[in-house]
Amino acid sequence: MARSKDEQFLHDWVIRKVKDKYSRLYKEVHTNPGEEKNFEFKGYYPDVVFANYGQIVLIAEVETEETINEEEVKEWRELSNLGVQLVLLVPKEMQNAARDICWKSGIAAKVKIGFFDVMLNV
Repeated sequence: MARSKDEQFLHDWVIRKVKDKYSRLYKEVHTNPGEEKNFEFKGYYPDVVFANYGQIVLIAEVETEETINEEEVKEWRELSNLGVQLVLLVPKEMQNAARDICWKSGIAAKVKIGFFDVMLNV
């Protein structure tokens, strides 16, 4: 399902922030924002791929309110079966919804759920 323009902006912004934050912990942090295909892992293009010394250790998918649904479960299941930990990064207020979908789909044991929160002070 395609995201709205605002949700796509948020999705890609979170991917950039994750790369900035975790580049100190991992030797390599590869990103695939939007429709970009910058780094492939076993035939897939996860949003963020974390590696140390050439070995992939973690992959992450950034989800927005519009993409936390049953339609995305197929992709989550495929990514969770690639042999490395899959982390779903979801908006803070959507953690329970994402967890419920994972439980109902039988992938909760294979997927970790992290969250992001955006605060705008104007």
